[in-house]
Amino acid sequence: MRSVKVFLIDDHKLFVEGLTSILKDKSGLKVMGFAFSAAEYLDIADTVQADVFLVDVNMPQMSGIELTRLIKEKNPQAKILALSMYEDSHYIEKMIQSGASGYMLKSANIKEMVEAIKKVAKGERYLGDEVQKAVFEKMGSMDFFEAQNETNTYTLSKREKEILALVVREYTTQQIAEKLFISELTVETHRKNIWAKTKTKSIVGLVKFAIREGLVDY
Repeated sequence: MRSVKVFLIDDHKLFVEGLTSILKDKSGLKVMGFAFSAAEYLDIADTVQADVFLVDVNMPQMSGIELTRLIKEKNPQAKILALSMYEDSHYIEKMIQSGASGYMLKSANIKEMVEAIKKVAKGERYLGDEVQKAVFEKMGSMDFFEAQNETNTYTLSKREKEILALVVREYTTQQIAEKLFISELTVETHRKNIWAKTKTKSIVGLVKFAIREGLVDY
């Protein structure tokens, strides 16, 4: 079985170096590298190949919330596991809404950390034990991800809005790729996400959605 490729983004250097050292010895995981800030990661983003990104929520200049949104916009298939010292429900909600697949505390033991990484890599959701308690106290239920998904049904990224505007103007996948300087595969991935988020089943439905959201004028 192929090892899960992991990349860390956290401004706490000792934490990153320590966690990197530990994860390197764990079967089934391969640490691809790390960055000590969002800016440092963005500078090398095009060269990073990872299945799971471990992202610190509270970083200076650009938070993990904003960075997660950017990572998912560039690569919708990327899996994000949020790391934080706080089980504040506000941070949890914002990270999940931004596209994170899981959230756990930095104080979690390494066994739980490895389990979380592997689950997220497989497309599953994960909330650490203490995080689950915080969510339950606020919502009174554990259907947290479902609630966030309902909230985000119509939340399109900037790139998805650009592509939707071109789709309803009858641009082909190739034309969109050329206009936005991205690959046709990336365009197709975004189109699938647009269909899923808008819950439309036809071009007519997409046009109605685009008009309602002010993305095109008719």
